[in-house]
Amino acid sequence: MRMVLHQVLSGAGPYDAITREALAIRELVGSWGWDGADHAVHIDPRMGRRIRALDDLAPAEGDTLLIHYSAYAPRLARVLDMPGRKVLLSHNVTPARWFWEHDAQIGVQCALGRRQLPAFAARCDVVAGDSLFNARELGSELVLPLVLPSIRADPELPEQPDGPLTVLFVGRLVPHKRQDELIRAIGLLRRHRDPEARLVLVGEPLHERYAAALAELADEAAPGGVLFERSLDDAELEARYRAAHVFLCLSEHEGFCVPVVEAFAHGVPVVARPRGAVTETVGGAGLLLDGTLDEMVELTHLALTDAQLRAELRARGRERVADYGIERTSQLLRELLSP
Repeated sequence: MRMVLHQVLSGAGPYDAITREALAIRELVGSWGWDGADHAVHIDPRMGRRIRALDDLAPAEGDTLLIHYSAYAPRLARVLDMPGRKVLLSHNVTPARWFWEHDAQIGVQCALGRRQLPAFAARCDVVAGDSLFNARELGSELVLPLVLPSIRADPELPEQPDGPLTVLFVGRLVPHKRQDELIRAIGLLRRHRDPEARLVLVGEPLHERYAAALAELADEAAPGGVLFERSLDDAELEARYRAAHVFLCLSEHEGFCVPVVEAFAHGVPVVARPRGAVTETVGGAGLLLDGTLDEMVELTHLALTDAQLRAELRARGRERVADYGIERTSQLLRELLSP
């Protein structure tokens, strides 16, 4: 019997990790001879025809529907009434408290999304998370890490990059990812350790008001020391990883954190707070500390300047990437989707 897989997303955009995963899964299952299409409630016009409108979804009884849950989308609920076997993959919804001060409407959407998620799970045949952190929120132990063929370790670790000491973070400019603390951290690092150190922040902003507030903070705390970038293509993003000396993550909440694995793949040592799924994603390959900002800066400076430590972290990072390699994740995907 020919397998048919339909994927359903709340939203699809060109720089979104979940959309990238859905497209990778489509290519992968296509190589297995499976049919189907991918649908979303909200579609960025830049996606072209790669993602179809949810209204076009019409599964048959023997089909499988993979529901990528990452945001509140009321229209998504109609999928639960459609025929077919339903597999829920939770990518996490950020707690609303991080948005009330900055965008109350998004806060409401997050609150409703988290409230709706258990009801979705109760009506699906299989429930999993892209991390154990996400799966256990729904009482499951099934994990399917993000299926991203582009994540693979360099055959050889790149050399130490030239130029000023560069701290990198990749992720949407949103309150819970704490780019504000990253800016304050680079200010401390420049004042007390290296006046030429710089911070590169790559990511789309919550909205332009939030981007402007962060830029104003950067001018106050680390004038000339922070570079904001967005809408980078794959080659440009890879160049940012290759130019970085350390990846610093001060996020208060993460459901997986793909950029941590990307940093490992490019030989960039990782320093992070052990919050949300970050501890799980990092494993033993990075430096984890739930400390004050001063302590995080000291640890970052150590990772920047201690050659032996850097070599060990880079080697461990490359080993960690294998746990998220396409060979392993494709097998987990097949097991999750097979009846």
